[in-house]
Amino acid sequence: RDVKDAARQKAFSKFTKNKTDEEKARDRAEWFEKDMPEMLEKIEEAVKETSVNPSYAFGTSPTYADVAIWALLRDCTAADLDDTTKAAEKCEMLNAIADQIASNPGVSKWLSERPESMF
Repeated sequence: RDVKDAARQKAFSKFTKNKTDEEKARDRAEWFEKDMPEMLEKIEEAVKETSVNPSYAFGTSPTYADVAIWALLRDCTAADLDDTTKAAEKCEMLNAIADQIASNPGVSKWLSERPESMF
């Protein structure tokens, strides 16, 4: 949640009204190139301390934390997916967790059946 809150505070979405397109583009680039990678690396370090299995943040089975990591890294808008992937490229453990959740049959089923949405 802290990561999404920080992104929202950068205010670069198309719904932001008090910034020019240039300001939004600058802030978006700063978010994906600097701020988000720094936050993800901190999360990566914390997960390394709590994990006993490289595919899970805690324990040996999926938890809400794993799903939150997957949602952050893989279930974002199509417009943000490439930049998010690049921001997380140094976070091997977070990516392993996201991949593990993505391979879960229940998650795969939900992704294929969920209604289309602009969000």
